[in-house]
Amino acid sequence: MLRTKPFGIFLIAIFFAVASCILLSVGTALLLPGSELEAIWVIYPARRSLLMPYRIWLGPGFLTLAIGMLAASTGCFLHRKWGWWLALGIFLFNGIGDAGQIFLGHFLEGGIGVAVAGAILLYLSQPNVRATFT
Repeated sequence: MLRTKPFGIFLIAIFFAVASCILLSVGTALLLPGSELEAIWVIYPARRSLLMPYRIWLGPGFLTLAIGMLAASTGCFLHRKWGWWLALGIFLFNGIGDAGQIFLGHFLEGGIGVAVAGAILLYLSQPNVRATFT
């Protein structure tokens, strides 16, 4: 029986791949201040001053997260069961983090994040989507 692979999983895999690139860039920029990778801060300049004091810990942390995102991307592209579990875990923890934002008073940010993470978790949990992962 030939199963078609849902396009949504392809999009999730792309999302993880892009997240990997961003995390790799930010982590490296934190560890190598003054390098060409400083260009990443153009996207969100306020984050540089917020993160730079903690660069010794955050740099390796971001690089570790990049590896996890790359693994999730690979697992989703290949439709492996471990990729499904990894994607589920990432979006679950992301949703929990966004719920924490709501409690900190960031209602719009947190609410949108919880809704998006919840929708993706619901999508990943559909039997026809889950069945494509072997």
